[in-house]
Amino acid sequence: MNIAITDDHEIIREGLKKILAKHDDLKVVAEASSIAELEKLLDETQIDFIMLDISLPDKSGLDFVKDIKARFPEVKVLIFSIYPEEKFAKRAINLGADGYLSKNAKPSEIIEAIRKIERGGKYLKAELIEELFLHNDKLHTNPTHELLSNREFEVLRLLAKGNKITEIAESLGLSVNTIASYKTRIQDKLNIKSTAELIRYAIDNDLVEKY
Repeated sequence: MNIAITDDHEIIREGLKKILAKHDDLKVVAEASSIAELEKLLDETQIDFIMLDISLPDKSGLDFVKDIKARFPEVKVLIFSIYPEEKFAKRAINLGADGYLSKNAKPSEIIEAIRKIERGGKYLKAELIEELFLHNDKLHTNPTHELLSNREFEVLRLLAKGNKITEIAESLGLSVNTIASYKTRIQDKLNIKSTAELIRYAIDNDLVEKY
């Protein structure tokens, strides 16, 4: 199986390559440190499986999953991120990812996830599946940001990272007015009055990196 690793940290890519090199049928054929690089690789290289980080310099890996699946539906995608699974896994699966795994995972868990996805399954930790998908009686305890659409969630994270509305509009190919409307809807849904409160909410809920 031809695997592409997309992560902007070389040490992560090197570590994954060492783990995968122990399995003859798992071949790392490409590496990317950004979505732009991954897009080029997908057009030029035969890739069966992508290990994809969320935080990348040009675009969120989470938001690129739908594009991958639309253009290359046969390609499997495992989100491999520092963000805790309980915060992002369900949204990643809903966007089309085939699995979600924390960077804290052991090498054996990484291989287990790849093998399960390779066989056509979805990979999440068993306890997470139970918590996210089976305990419907606990839905009322879900955090407020679960009410956001995928686009609203993307804009929330970009705002929380300090991006201006004009910058977000340019990066997403949308108008400034559209992004401003998203921001208003986000603040209404989260009952937040200011950008500073929005940033604090995102940090407190582990939706962006803490610096």
